[in-house]
Amino acid sequence: MMVSDVGFRTRVVRTLRYAAPTVVGILLGFYLGRQREPSPPVVPPPVPSVQESGERLRLPPLASKKNPIETAVATRLRLARDIEVVGSVSYDADHFADVGPLIAGRIVSLEVGTGDTVKAGQVLAALESSEVGQAQAAYLTARAGTLAAQANLRRERELAERRVSSVRERELAEAQAAIEDAGLAAATQRLRALGLRPEDIKALERSGGWPGRVPLVSPIAGVVLTRKVSLGQAVQAASDAFQVANLSWLWVELELFEKDLSFVNKEQKVMLRTEVYPGKTFPARVAYVGQVIDEKTRTAQVRIEFQNAEGLFRPGQFVTATLLGDPARAKTEVLAVPRKAVQTVEGKPLVFVAEADGTFSKRSVELGISGGAQIEVRSGLTAGERVATDGGFLLKSELLR
Repeated sequence: MMVSDVGFRTRVVRTLRYAAPTVVGILLGFYLGRQREPSPPVVPPPVPSVQESGERLRLPPLASKKNPIETAVATRLRLARDIEVVGSVSYDADHFADVGPLIAGRIVSLEVGTGDTVKAGQVLAALESSEVGQAQAAYLTARAGTLAAQANLRRERELAERRVSSVRERELAEAQAAIEDAGLAAATQRLRALGLRPEDIKALERSGGWPGRVPLVSPIAGVVLTRKVSLGQAVQAASDAFQVANLSWLWVELELFEKDLSFVNKEQKVMLRTEVYPGKTFPARVAYVGQVIDEKTRTAQVRIEFQNAEGLFRPGQFVTATLLGDPARAKTEVLAVPRKAVQTVEGKPLVFVAEADGTFSKRSVELGISGGAQIEVRSGLTAGERVATDGGFLLKSELLR
């Protein structure tokens, strides 16, 4: 039994020795065959495109009744290009004033502060100066001399008429009166040059006025933007003491590239927008078109003027200015539709064309220049076709459902 078991084990070992490579080969081949089998391709689902023409759209009856769609005809017309550019608001130089002394002195009174509203001719401060006092004294002396000379002249004329005085004496009196008048005019002009107003000079004649003082007066009505002096401060001639601006009129400074300048002209209409008041536009006009191109930026200065009666704008504020094209300056006609007829889907423009059966078909278009409420259509439409304007967004919503 022992010999028989040994022989059996020997035969099993021999069998496994010769069969093992075969089994391994079969298993390896099966595995590699599985690896070589190609995976089925992954086909992405089709992405629907809204740019293909020909799809008809019709609004439900209830929606059509509540929001009827208006249409407009694609027409060939002269279309001038609008230009849109960002600019900054600044003071109107014609309504802005730097107020300061015309002579050295000391500030002895302050009548207004920063932010105060002032009228034209209102006193902002008073300056005391010895030179002003000397000029006032010279004026009073010249005025006294003039009054005396005039009185003497009247007396000499009466005496000459009665032949009590000679013609020679009358002529001398007339010459002296003329000299005194010239001296008074020079003294008056000196006071005006120092900043005294006619009413200040009248007050000086009556009661001496402000001896040695001169008022600092606002030449315009507006708001005090800055006050750069304090009470008792010594100031020099031509120094800036106050800045006053009428903010009812403002400028917008623009920089336009030279390629755009041919589309801009003085008095051109402009519409202003700002993020502070979304959805609102403000009328303005072109006041100046620069004649010099900056060598570094290749731009020219364009100045816009507008009225700020409600005080909605402030200097330094950024605005978007749309310079409206003038159709009279356009040289050729183009095919155009209203701006509101153009819808944007997937970043591309399209319009909805009205069909005879009451449906609308979407049509991809290529746009060109825009001017006013119109925009050029370079391809995708023909003249005479009707496109949806008001209510076009409903068709867009129906398309994207």
